[in-house]
Amino acid sequence: MLLDWLKRKKQAKGYGIHSPFAYELITRVIKEEHGYTAFSDIEEILRDNNIEPGNKKLNHLSYRLVSYFKPGKILELETGQGVNTLYISAASKDAVCHCFDPDGKNVLLARNLHTTFSNRVTFIDEIDISESYDAIFVYLDSFPIDMENLLEMSSGNTFWVISGIKTCSGKRFWAAITADERARITFDLNGIGIVILDKSHHKANYML
Repeated sequence: MLLDWLKRKKQAKGYGIHSPFAYELITRVIKEEHGYTAFSDIEEILRDNNIEPGNKKLNHLSYRLVSYFKPGKILELETGQGVNTLYISAASKDAVCHCFDPDGKNVLLARNLHTTFSNRVTFIDEIDISESYDAIFVYLDSFPIDMENLLEMSSGNTFWVISGIKTCSGKRFWAAITADERARITFDLNGIGIVILDKSHHKANYML
């Protein structure tokens, strides 16, 4: 545990990171602490709707990643109340977020939340694995999924954001991903995982 903590401390500051891509992503996106006007705007929307902000670490990270990579087509698995969807859709005017809630219990609430970004958010009733996405957001604690299905919906430029990698099942899922050569670069943020599939990168796993 101590060795893991020391490794996280070092790599979170960019020490021992030899990949220029990984170094830039860590220092300019993952660990970037700059506040955005959109954050306060979204928090106001949530207050007006009496909705808890949820996981701010995940929300802010999602915004920064979408702002950095600028994916055009995004899939969010298990949208819930749509809080993180607000951050995803606000980060890029060119991104369209396709939201799937397997139970459908929060779809109406999520739809109401997204009136501001109605042209950038669409709700889907089922998942078509023949579709390809530029980014996929997964919440393992409420939506377990098979890695092969994620790969079916991905291209070489797709990135994944996976929440819940420290649960029992999440740990097994994350261990399989980090061991798989197709997941070229992974970032373990102690609860949230980021996966880069671009084959041009050397295989590497980072703990931040």
